[in-house]
Amino acid sequence: MDQTTETIEVPRELLQELTQRLARVEEVLATIEELSDKKGAERVRKSEDDLKNGRYKTAKTPDDLKKQLR
Repeated sequence: MDQTTETIEVPRELLQELTQRLARVEEVLATIEELSDKKGAERVRKSEDDLKNGRYKTAKTPDDLKKQLR
C-alpha cells in the first residue's frame, strides 16, 4: 500500500482568525441553547435584573475573587 503524506501551510494569522471565529460561533450557539430553554431564559432575565439593580460583586485580583467565593 502506497502511503503518501500531503501537507499544507496555513498562515498563522488565518489560523488565529479561524480560531476566533469558531469561538464566536460557539458562544452564539451556547446563547441560543440557553435562551431556547425556559429555565435558561429565566436565569438570563434574573441575571439582567440583578445587574440592573446592583446585586453583584466585583473582584479586581485573583485574591479578591477567592475572597468573594468563600
